[in-house]
Amino acid sequence: MSAVRGLSGMKTSLRGTALRMRASGARATRGGRRQGAVKVMAYTITLKTPSGTQKVECDADTYILDAAEEAGIDLPYSCRAGACSTCTGKVASGKVDQSDQSFLDDDQMNTGFVLTCVAYPTSDVTIDTHKEEDLF
Repeated sequence: MSAVRGLSGMKTSLRGTALRMRASGARATRGGRRQGAVKVMAYTITLKTPSGTQKVECDADTYILDAAEEAGIDLPYSCRAGACSTCTGKVASGKVDQSDQSFLDDDQMNTGFVLTCVAYPTSDVTIDTHKEEDLF
């Protein structure tokens, strides 16, 4: 496959995939992402469910609901897109990134409500689950 230099000076293949070389020239990247192993932070998620407290490990790039399911923990959900309230929990401690959600308003998020289907952990976090009814 041949490559040409685009207007940005970045080497681009004829298929349009950007190729970049690090300053050291040691490793090529595709689309600006480095190829190879990437270390992802893992956090401990403590879920306080009606059937008891359970802990699960969750990578920083994995939704909390997905990590719970992989660990065999059954949590409520419906849309899996952050557009409803079925998976609502309340953060008791720690922090999450739920910027993918579109249902909760700022006041609800500021009081700790979280949609577990679209929330990534940004620290170890404790969440009280099954809190949909507390929203209303």
